[in-house]
Amino acid sequence: MRLGIIISIITAAFCLATTVGSPGQAEKHDSSYRHGYYLFLAGPPKGCEDCYVPLLLTRKSIEDLKENPTSEDCVLITTFERDSIWHYDGLLRIGSSEINTAERKVRISDKTYRYQEIGASEVLRLLQNPLGKIPISRPYLPAKLPAGPELKQLVSDFETTK
Repeated sequence: MRLGIIISIITAAFCLATTVGSPGQAEKHDSSYRHGYYLFLAGPPKGCEDCYVPLLLTRKSIEDLKENPTSEDCVLITTFERDSIWHYDGLLRIGSSEINTAERKVRISDKTYRYQEIGASEVLRLLQNPLGKIPISRPYLPAKLPAGPELKQLVSDFETTK
């Protein structure tokens, strides 16, 4: 009799745990990356630094990030001439203290950038064709940031914003 009750409790707990995934799907949808920004150095470049234009992908607009008291994980991708992906840098935490919306600037890794929002079609062009049209060499670069979502997940996120 006790064994039957224990089995019932375990079964109920298992069923509850497997149905908790449904709200998580809505949460996953809300955590999609929806905004893309090119970042341009606000100061003088060193060498060909201007050739490597960072692309910042965010869940909320930068203006909304500024208003939010908590930091958010954003995806940082380095492009070559905005034509191709040079390096997928990974996840970067950005808080309101790194953002100056009046000057449209954001501070990342001890550098200040001007940001320009781009449309989903431009983001998708890069994500779906990461090698671009300009032939360049891409040496192995060790990751300095935590890994972000796979490119195919980012493509899926931005396809819903078109």
